[in-house]
Amino acid sequence: MSLRRAWHRLLSSWYTRAHWWATLYARWGLVPVGGAVVPWAAPRVPFHHGRIALVTAAGVHPRSAPPFDMENPRGDASFREIRGDVAASQLMITHDYYDHAAADLDVNTVFPLERLRELAPLGVRVAPRHFGFMGHVLGAERERLTRETAPEVARRLVADGVTHAVFTPG
Repeated sequence: MSLRRAWHRLLSSWYTRAHWWATLYARWGLVPVGGAVVPWAAPRVPFHHGRIALVTAAGVHPRSAPPFDMENPRGDASFREIRGDVAASQLMITHDYYDHAAADLDVNTVFPLERLRELAPLGVRVAPRHFGFMGHVLGAERERLTRETAPEVARRLVADGVTHAVFTPG
């Protein structure tokens, strides 16, 4: 194992097991060896006491919901609600701007809802709903995303009592 990789594993261990290291990092902007900057903010609520939601830009949506618009060259700024108790087999991906062959076989690679549910015995509460977006959004659709769609999703997350959101790209 390389020295750099060992150092990153050590930092990861410190940040996840001893929250005061992460607090120091966040407060003083400590930079790990190699100059890599890890974005970090200390959570207000411990992860295992919070309610967690998933938000993805991978084009994930329930099979029963309309697909994202692949005809508009500017993309689709809309979102799809995904119930917290939905079966993975009831989800699909509509997104032409990345290779999602692996995700088509196991949607948890881009939308790890089943993995999140496995944390329930540790006290983690899964939000009642999650949200799917399409990641390719340009021009007027980007404006709509930032002014209308994202604030609406944020309101819904707050209404659901979500304390932590895990964002996945597409």
